[in-house]
Amino acid sequence: MSLLAIVLCVYILFNAILAIPFMIRARREFERQGKWTPATASWSGVVMHGQALATLALAIVDRGSLWPVTAVSLAAGGLLLVAGAGVIAAGRIAYGSQKRVYGLLEDRLIEGGIYRFSRNPQYVGYAAMFFGAAAAAGSILALTSSALFALIIHVFITRVEEPHLDRVFAAAYADYRARIRRYL
Repeated sequence: MSLLAIVLCVYILFNAILAIPFMIRARREFERQGKWTPATASWSGVVMHGQALATLALAIVDRGSLWPVTAVSLAAGGLLLVAGAGVIAAGRIAYGSQKRVYGLLEDRLIEGGIYRFSRNPQYVGYAAMFFGAAAAAGSILALTSSALFALIIHVFITRVEEPHLDRVFAAAYADYRARIRRYL
């Protein structure tokens, strides 16, 4: 394993560890004030985008460790990566405001657009991007990083976001949750 791969793996683990105090802080702010502070919103972006960049870089550095990179793996993984980016974009468009994306504005429950098919399309999109990069590059380390990301996001959704949405939107969220799946 190259030094760069080791550095990226250490960063990804450090980022995963930092997700724990982030989740505690995010939950506490949701409970106390109904939204995040700008600092917590920024932390969210750093954790999410740091994970994205590190996973994509790791896929490149560790390419071929799981299977050889072929035209088929590049096409399939690339398609999944691009589809994931499209899903993220569709989710952000449905939100209508970056403030909603980062927990700074909780004025309405988003049920339109891509949110008619998934309660968490942006997280599904990020996971698709990460797994797509791992598949395209045939990288075991990027695949492992992607699985770690998916686990962290699932814990965040079930322990932080869903309880908050239950408190804020009550019956409307219960109805939405009954109609629409968490992921796919």
